[in-house]
Amino acid sequence: MSRTDAELLRDVQNGSQPAFRELVERYQQRVFWTAKNVVHDADTAQDVVQDAFLRIYQARMNIDPDRKFFSYLYEVVVNLCIDRLRKEGGVKKVALDDVGDIGHDAPGPDLHAEAGELRQHVASVLARLPEKYRSVIALRDLQGFTCEEISDLLKVNSATLRWRLHMARKQFKEIWESAPRPAPS
Repeated sequence: MSRTDAELLRDVQNGSQPAFRELVERYQQRVFWTAKNVVHDADTAQDVVQDAFLRIYQARMNIDPDRKFFSYLYEVVVNLCIDRLRKEGGVKKVALDDVGDIGHDAPGPDLHAEAGELRQHVASVLARLPEKYRSVIALRDLQGFTCEEISDLLKVNSATLRWRLHMARKQFKEIWESAPRPAPS
């Protein structure tokens, strides 16, 4: 039977390296994809994830084991992503596969190519959004977090979060409609 996050965290607070390794293995991939959707760069996302786990380990004695560990970890990752974007000036180059699995199971090469172009276009539009809007869309529309969870992660009230999500979607739509798209083959 798998141990709970709270049990593992208590063991980590008592000095157990294997318990910390288990927490890392349990959540590493999930937070990597969140970070990648926010910063749009695999190397930067990996750095953010490593930094997040390092910070959590260093602060392990101050973490309440009864608080949902997953939410705490995501809060750290998102905040590090936002800090990294601020430090690096926001917009980064976007790779073809940076956005979800749109058209991942396309049956033919033409449809697969169109899906790839769509993914690239969505990613390039996302990259043009201000960081506070990009992170909200990434968390809500790509990662599926609820508005309540995002409010907790970003430390903003519900009204502010909903406004940011509204503005993010509005700006996304404006950029989407004005940006040139590749011509069909």
